[in-house]
Parts: sequence; structure tokens; C-alpha cells
Amino acid sequence: MSIELIVTGILSVIAALLAAFGLGHSKGKSTAEAKAEKQQTEEAAAATKAVAERRVEATKGASDVQQNVSHQSDDDVDSQLRDKWTR
Repeated sequence: MSIELIVTGILSVIAALLAAFGLGHSKGKSTAEAKAEKQQTEEAAAATKAVAERRVEATKGASDVQQNVSHQSDDDVDSQLRDKWTR
């Protein structure tokens, strides 16, 4: 056997190892990116749901206040507004 054949064999083994590590890294990277994207999508959906719930609560509260005010006399409304602003 010549030295050239031995060196070529060693270089072939090293090249195969480097290719295997490169493929493994690539697969791991794509898996991690997909997982991160899924997590971001879930977080965005949760945030959107929370905003919608707060909006519903605020709308209901405003409706309740409007209904209370419409059932009160003008003097009662004026009195309550004065009390709130003088505190």
C-alpha cells in the first residue's frame, strides 16, 4: 500500500464524518426553528384571545354603566358625577 492510498482513505473518513455532522446540525436547526415558530404562533393566539376577552369585559362594563345612567334621574347622575370629581 502506498502512502497516497492511506492518506486518501483517512481523508475520505474525515469527509464522511464532517458530512454526517453537517447533516445532523442542519436537521436539528430546522427542527428547532419549526418548534420556535409554533411557540410564537401559540403565544400570538393566546395574546389575541386575552385582548378579545378584555375588550368584551370593557364593552359589557360600559353597557352596564350606560344602562344604570339611563335608569337614573338627571339629579342622581349629576350628584354622582360631582361626588366622583370632588374626591
